[in-house]
Amino acid sequence: MQNITITDGNTTLRAILNDTVAARDFAKRLPVTVTGCDSGVDYCCSAANGRYDPMETQTGWKNGDLCLCGGWFALLYGGQEQSSNCRNMMIIGHLEDGDLEKVKEMPEKVTLRISMAE
Repeated sequence: MQNITITDGNTTLRAILNDTVAARDFAKRLPVTVTGCDSGVDYCCSAANGRYDPMETQTGWKNGDLCLCGGWFALLYGGQEQSSNCRNMMIIGHLEDGDLEKVKEMPEKVTLRISMAE
């Protein structure tokens, strides 16, 4: 597990990458910058998939999860209760406790700088 930061303007979120193949591959590519929009349950940003193990995908998510699949990086902040119909989710990490509330302060359009925590 590796600590990362996700920054947009004056908002900095702390997250922890898990030990999946996809998360380890993503960590090798950091730092990266992605842009995207608020969908109402996540910030969805275009991003390269990289390597992953299909056996590590899951159905649904927990609020605060980070997902990398289908050409998208998603910071999932809501919708956990209705996420059970979303299959093949590649969850690569989770926001640290307390940082989920900071997501609500972010604007509709974001430019996220994702890097290893110092």
